[in-house]
Amino acid sequence: MENESRALGAERYRSARPLPWRNETSSAEQEGDLPPGRQLVRLAIEPTAAAFKEFKERALKGASVSADAADILCLIGDEEAAALTARVVMHSAAEGMLLTATAIRVADAMIDHIQLAAVRKRNTKAAKQFLQRQSHQAQTKRRRKNHKMFYERFDADRTFTMQQRLRAGVKAIGLFCDATDLFVIDTTGLGRRRIRPTEAVHRWLEQQHARCELLNPIHLPMIVAPRRWVSPYKGGYITKSPGNRLVKQANRKYHEQLRDVDMPGVYAAVNAIQATPWRINARLFDVVRAIWDSGGVLGGLPERNPLPVPARPTNGDDDAIARWKREAMNVHDANHKRVALRISMSQRLWIAEKFKDEEEIFFPHALDFRGRIYPIPAGGPNPQGDDLSKSMLEFARGEPIGDGGAHWLAVHLANQFGHDKLPFNERVDWVFANEALILDSARDPLDGQRFWASAENPFLALAACFEWQGYVEQGASYVTHLPVHLDGSNSGLQHFSALLRDPVGGAAVNLVPQDKPADIYAEVAKVAQAKVDASTDANTRLWSDGRVIRKIAKRPTMTYTYSATRFGMLDQVYQTLREIDRDGDPHIDGDNYDASYAMSYILWDSIRETVIAASAAMDWLRQAAKVMTKAGKPIWWTTPMGLPVLQDYPNSRRDLIRVYHQTKEVRLVVHMDAGGIDGRRQANAIAPNVIHSLDAAHLMSVANRCAEQGIDLAVVHDSFGCLPSRAFEMRGILRETFVEQYRPDRLAILRDELLAQLPDELLDALPPLPPMGALDIEAVAHSDYLFG
Repeated sequence: MENESRALGAERYRSARPLPWRNETSSAEQEGDLPPGRQLVRLAIEPTAAAFKEFKERALKGASVSADAADILCLIGDEEAAALTARVVMHSAAEGMLLTATAIRVADAMIDHIQLAAVRKRNTKAAKQFLQRQSHQAQTKRRRKNHKMFYERFDADRTFTMQQRLRAGVKAIGLFCDATDLFVIDTTGLGRRRIRPTEAVHRWLEQQHARCELLNPIHLPMIVAPRRWVSPYKGGYITKSPGNRLVKQANRKYHEQLRDVDMPGVYAAVNAIQATPWRINARLFDVVRAIWDSGGVLGGLPERNPLPVPARPTNGDDDAIARWKREAMNVHDANHKRVALRISMSQRLWIAEKFKDEEEIFFPHALDFRGRIYPIPAGGPNPQGDDLSKSMLEFARGEPIGDGGAHWLAVHLANQFGHDKLPFNERVDWVFANEALILDSARDPLDGQRFWASAENPFLALAACFEWQGYVEQGASYVTHLPVHLDGSNSGLQHFSALLRDPVGGAAVNLVPQDKPADIYAEVAKVAQAKVDASTDANTRLWSDGRVIRKIAKRPTMTYTYSATRFGMLDQVYQTLREIDRDGDPHIDGDNYDASYAMSYILWDSIRETVIAASAAMDWLRQAAKVMTKAGKPIWWTTPMGLPVLQDYPNSRRDLIRVYHQTKEVRLVVHMDAGGIDGRRQANAIAPNVIHSLDAAHLMSVANRCAEQGIDLAVVHDSFGCLPSRAFEMRGILRETFVEQYRPDRLAILRDELLAQLPDELLDALPPLPPMGALDIEAVAHSDYLFG
């Protein structure tokens, strides 16, 4: 960083903000918008190039160095190698990429440079045209094949083995890290190696106010409405960009078929959602900026200082050492997360400030392969972000709140404080009972009693406090821009219960009309507590005396229908215990890991006993996926909105390659294409992917119906937001569209699609569908708490 300080001092006069690495294809006026991380590349080149030069000199003198690494590194100039290594490492570190993948990326970047330099010597014009074509092509197998043919035409093709590429990449990364002290190679708790920036790099980036994300280009919101999607390749941003697609699916065959699919409802839904105009919530932003600039953490903003690593026990037994290792690993992981959160925080503030004065901003959207809709700009404030990201946005178009809208604003406000399981009228009563504290939060959020900071979603709560103040002071005519959200009750279980008309599961997740909302998480916790109280196992008994609280059961129950494993539940319980312990006394009188291990078994059984029909449907889907794999076929199905979904997880093999770095042997695992279909992944993924495709279809139906009614919509998969004055209408739309989707037997439709893909000899191998229950799907239209 001393090298950086000297360089910055020499350039400080040029601009108040650091001059980024110039993009030779852009004008000088555009330089200020380029990533400041690119300046780090330039600053790192000189010391890294010197390290490359020394390595090559030792290699040429016959010193004991990696021959495989030298094979590639000796073919490229020192400065070029340094620049490529620095740039790739910073890209990969920002993405959290593992060392193995980063090393391959570094080597491949060098090989591309070596090959293109050879072409340039023979035909400068051809090389220039090649670069121009390359900038408009997405990374595909066809592109790589075309590159190889191009290089072969000019006798410039250089082929290296995987081992040569790995060794060269690891050596280059090691030289870069040692020469600059900008990055280090770290080992995670799972034994995986990653490259991470040092604290000095993070301090430097924070001083630049994160003008944009480190090295990765940022997709920003738009200030005009996005292009309407009219085909799988046309829509979203106005200008063309490589890889611009409606559906994020790597399979080329899928996109070829999608061109001919008639799916007007899909296009209409995406276009309606991305046409919603937003604006930055300036009042909320000013509070966040004040907290961050003062170094505070109010509302859950990221800590600036790392957690202290616990000291190793000097005379501890094996169990004590094992506990210390787990705690130390947790601290290291937490510190790495803090670093990432700080960078993300600075970036979000920069983007919010950039667009704060715009009357309208828009978020172009696209779909994942199951049809779930996502905003393409995800790095800053966005409608599907976390508490902070969502709170900094509000609808650009407001409406008078009205007394009816005030009711739904109160419900929304109570929800942000964690009271979403109360009946609606009790949530409104809670707001009036706490109105003095709510108004204090709105009028003096930083120096008042800070009631808002105690909420489950502090910044969404504060934004709602501001609106409640407006209603109290101006009455029903107060114009609000705030989205109020209504959320599903464990969306996965709702869809499974509707699929099989399950009255028990349906009642547990509010498909059945009830006077107050059902709470599936509390029900599972109750079943689990009964099992604990009847157990004689010592680790299970750690949960006695009512310690299986709702919070312990929530994550495992929420993720069960998305193929969560028992081992995954162990980690979820363990992390929840750590969160609880940070708030006060230890929740468990014993070792958290041992207690979590025991509870994972208890919760697994408790969930399966509580949602029997969902378990049966998941089992059927897994068996069906195994039959499809036996036929050697991927799985296609069509969502209720007409979107084709392709699930195709290819087989791969793990190759272990040993390289040496900093006098230590590093074992790198490389995943190679092994041909065929990965039956295990197909079976594990089918249930969550089908359910995600169904909740995505419901969202699209809601979006289209709201667009017809002129309702601006905010969506997060199973959470729907609108202006308070339109919430009553939206509730009706949510229920009507859900019933319409599940009037047909959706599981039978899926079965028929699978049968059509199977060869005749395997038709009988597909198991019969699980039995349908007696749930009246039409009654769902009268369930007050289906979404709430």
